[in-house]
Amino acid sequence: MKGLKKIALVAAIAAVSAGAQAELKALDDSTMSEMTGQKGLTIDLETKWSIGEFAYHDAGVLVLKDLSMGGNPNDAAGNSMLDNIRMEIDIAGSNQAPGGDANLKYGFSNVKNLAAIHALNGNGDADMEAAAAGSLALAAAGDPRFTGVSTNGVGGDIIDNEVAYGDGDLKIHFTFTDAWQKAGGFAAVASGNGSFDGATGISLANVSYAVATDIATRAVDFEFKIGQIALADSAYVTDGRLGGVDNIEKTNHATGIDATTTTTTLISDLAIRGYLGPADIHIENKGNGFGADGSYLGANLQRAGGAAAGLTGAALDAFVASQNNGTGNADSKIHWDSFFKVTDLDVYIDIAGVQLSDIKIHNIRGDITSLNTVLDASGNVLLDAAGDEVNTASFGFAHSKRDIYAVKDAVLNLATLGVQTGANRPGYVDGIAINTRFKGDIDIGALSFGDTGTSIGAIYLTDVNCHTNWTISAH
Repeated sequence: MKGLKKIALVAAIAAVSAGAQAELKALDDSTMSEMTGQKGLTIDLETKWSIGEFAYHDAGVLVLKDLSMGGNPNDAAGNSMLDNIRMEIDIAGSNQAPGGDANLKYGFSNVKNLAAIHALNGNGDADMEAAAAGSLALAAAGDPRFTGVSTNGVGGDIIDNEVAYGDGDLKIHFTFTDAWQKAGGFAAVASGNGSFDGATGISLANVSYAVATDIATRAVDFEFKIGQIALADSAYVTDGRLGGVDNIEKTNHATGIDATTTTTTLISDLAIRGYLGPADIHIENKGNGFGADGSYLGANLQRAGGAAAGLTGAALDAFVASQNNGTGNADSKIHWDSFFKVTDLDVYIDIAGVQLSDIKIHNIRGDITSLNTVLDASGNVLLDAAGDEVNTASFGFAHSKRDIYAVKDAVLNLATLGVQTGANRPGYVDGIAINTRFKGDIDIGALSFGDTGTSIGAIYLTDVNCHTNWTISAH
């Protein structure tokens, strides 16, 4: 590790102005952002909200009551705000080289930066220095990203790297404002007065990599509640009217349900508590067309025709794209990645008479990696000796990825096949596609029937890995 310490010294000298070289103690996230010189917008936020009632009217009504979102009062000393959240908003440029304006933070890429802060302050923990190596080496080389290639940490875990986005792509990265909040905040840890889980005197120099990542991954706590989800008939009152007749007083002010209304409660007393990890929203700048990915109607015929003409590879793809007739998947899509950990979920499923308690969603058993793959030097997915893809560390969080995009003339609706008129092709309607992947573990601590409260036992699901595609349209 002697070489690494030399790199740290060079990095510190290169990164900090001459007047600040004597103060190599405190480099918080704000300071790091200033050092990188990256353009963009940073928003730190805290919020809490509640909604008394949300009602969706079709013919009948779907009603959600008493919704709320805030911080977890059990984990934040009574703080009811969802806080310590930072949004970093950037629009990528054309330079995809290391340090270029298209390279932006993603997932847990900040972990290397945090480790580098500790290493610069004399932290000699082997795993901390290993995690910081990429950041320190790039800082010494003058790379403004101050973060490096995927770096091994505890147990050989691989940390997310920055991602090169397309020119004009919009990127929103959610992370923490203060990674050390649960240890008393950055100022306390920088002065050696941090405390966490009963331990005191925690400093940037003496905390281990394992404890530091535990502190950072608990930085954003949340609590979400829904009091009731119910079905109601068309006579349900939401705005002082019943069946279209004005000025009919509600007879049940507690529920907003008239005595003549039939309702069925689906679930009640849903409460979810846990921690939020990093999240990323990426909106592609690929134009306003549809079907360039080959999803439009007739793509197979066009591909067959191009192949018959001797076109292959990229030339064939370009030919098929040029024949786009404006149907299929939107060319520009929304990608939404999120890491989350549920420490306690309770819900009563009224319609089935089932109580589920002490549910946890995480990724601490079996395969503890995320959905993010590691690329080799050629840009291909890296495979291990068994031929399986190599993934980055999840740090105990469940991981979800979503692709959201419009679809045009791609949903066949038999009810309109012979009668539809207007802009759409006969029989086809537009919609929205939501493709979702999930990876993690699920624990159900207790399951009971009715109001007995007697659990039949616990259920544990390990290495849940699912991929589900939805296409939603009106009918």
